Amino acid sequence: MRFIIAAFACALSATAATASQEIRHEDFDRVIVISTYEPKVWRNADTTPYPDTINKFPELFAMGGYRMEPPNRDNEWYARSYHWMPSTVVVNQGERVLLEFFGINGERHPSTIEGYDIEFEVRRGEITHVVLEADKPGIFRFASELRRPTMVGQIVVLPR
Repeated sequence: MRFIIAAFACALSATAATASQEIRHEDFDRVIVISTYEPKVWRNADTTPYPDTINKFPELFAMGGYRMEPPNRDNEWYARSYHWMPSTVVVNQGERVLLEFFGINGERHPSTIEGYDIEFEVRRGEITHVVLEADKPGIFRFASELRRPTMVGQIVVLPR
């Protein structure tokens, strides 16, 4: 298993840029902006009864990506989920790519790019840069550790 993880680690070289590093878009083959996104809905329980979803899927709600609140004193309930937008990024092998994460919803999203030990955090109102050198083709997941299973995306590196 360590060999497989190490192979994926070598497949795509990436770094999370610090605030002190100067990032210039023109230094990259491609710049992709990825925002946090939180669709939510409020409903009146008189017209849309509150569903039993939390009790049916407690393990999914425990992961933080899905949220629901029962009817309040105004008899309104809400549902929401957290996502990356876009959730799929396609790049070409050999490209130098800047992933520019922008925090809109959710106070903080400690995140990882699986397969090569990259950790970064996206905070509301802030931009976080991650530099990728797309060395080998494959599919690599990026995820918020607090908002699974919904806040998971893919970086698809197409072969030359």
